[in-house]
Amino acid sequence: MRGLRPMADGGWQMAEPQILLPSAIRHPPSVVLLALVFLAVPAFAQQRIASDFEIAQMEKQLAQSHSFEAQLSGRLNLGDLRASRNEQSLARAEYMKAYEIAAKERLDARRDSKLTQYANATSYAALAQAKLGSESRAFELLEESIRYASDDAETWNLYSSAMRILGHPLKAAGAARNAVALAKTLLDVALYQHALASALIESGQIDEAERLLVTVTESLRSSKFDALKREAARTESFEIYSSARGDVAAYVSLLNRAQLRLASLYEQRGDVERARAQYQRVLDARSDDASALAALARLSQSDAERERHYAEAFEANPFSMTLVREYQRYLRTVIPSVSEGPGWEGQRDTAHPGPSLTLGMTVRRALVQLSRGETRAARETLDALIAKFPQNETLRTLRREAEQTSAVAVPSAKPTGTELRQLLENFERLTPEQRVALDQTTFTSAVVFDSAQVANNQTTFESGTIDGVPFRFSEPTIFAGAFPANAHLTYRILGVTRSADRDALLLEPLGVQP
Repeated sequence: MRGLRPMADGGWQMAEPQILLPSAIRHPPSVVLLALVFLAVPAFAQQRIASDFEIAQMEKQLAQSHSFEAQLSGRLNLGDLRASRNEQSLARAEYMKAYEIAAKERLDARRDSKLTQYANATSYAALAQAKLGSESRAFELLEESIRYASDDAETWNLYSSAMRILGHPLKAAGAARNAVALAKTLLDVALYQHALASALIESGQIDEAERLLVTVTESLRSSKFDALKREAARTESFEIYSSARGDVAAYVSLLNRAQLRLASLYEQRGDVERARAQYQRVLDARSDDASALAALARLSQSDAERERHYAEAFEANPFSMTLVREYQRYLRTVIPSVSEGPGWEGQRDTAHPGPSLTLGMTVRRALVQLSRGETRAARETLDALIAKFPQNETLRTLRREAEQTSAVAVPSAKPTGTELRQLLENFERLTPEQRVALDQTTFTSAVVFDSAQVANNQTTFESGTIDGVPFRFSEPTIFAGAFPANAHLTYRILGVTRSADRDALLLEPLGVQP
């Protein structure tokens, strides 16, 4: 009996196309992932993200079971999970190990004249090569597998999956149609219809793809699968794998992916209510699905709801590059809080003041800092994250972007907040000539002082902000007259200092006017 049945997949949290491989041997999970509690922890040291549980389970599987199916599915799962977190070097290492496992099985089967086993292992070797980006070698192996198993649905489905990964959706659709025609069980039919729909979407055949996805999702929710639904409930199965071992795991993962794809089609054509309903069904089964949470943020009708869903999405997968880019686009449409940005209310751990943030919050903080042009602060935040996650490509990409600042210039006599912020973030990049010019320039700005201490018709000021940019004097300064906190300040810029635990401009005050 064949041990693996693959399912074409859109990827864990919308990563690269992947495969689901259920087997006849069932291994229900003994641990249930609890819903994440969005409380801050010191320096994000204890924070877990959604895929941590699956990664731990796969590492446990690899350690405890040494069968071909267990080792192959474990490596493919780990590769796809790492890819979903944009840990590409780690993902590639897992795909290479998967290829080596399949290649060994292939040679052993050929030596023993087990042609069915040989064809199956050859198909998976091709899949691993496709994930590694080796198109010619993958195609060669796929053609070899078809020579020996052209009447096998699984072989055609693997062919389809590899073609999608390599960017050939029309070939993928043709192979998937063969798999559907050869399928023998209801679950196999649904698996291969989903694979066909995925290929059709990528080849622009949206109408047929939508009809197939409606068929798949309605079938999976029907009484035909009551036995699997009861078993999933009994074992509290929730994990989403690209290589799930067992019918229950295949059912849970397939329903998740099919609903996400259908919801995405509804969203793209503007059918908001249907899209929201499908995304909510995904979250009803797994509340920390980052793709569904991000989608609900896009579809939200209020800023508060949108910020809450984005916050939850980042807690689920803070390293999704798709989510990061989407959030950056969102930040361009809002004015983040000067101190922290949107979606942070009630999420700081008051028992741990200072940088007591969850991992998702810390990544969002870096994005807010970048959006405000606070590249110095963003670099510090990202450096701390990279020290914790050195293999993460998302963090490294953002860190490079934090270095790619425009040339610094001396602000105008009545500077904007943008001019002052750029100077604050890049003060060390001023040329000697610019420093001389800065020393000779007098500036005037509307300011908001942090406090105004008035006594004997004199006012003492020490620090404040200019259009959100913090500043302070070298020492408290007394001005003749009674002035409110909102005033106009004439000053020179001396350099960069610290004020209230953040970078600030060091100013020499020359005069205050109401």
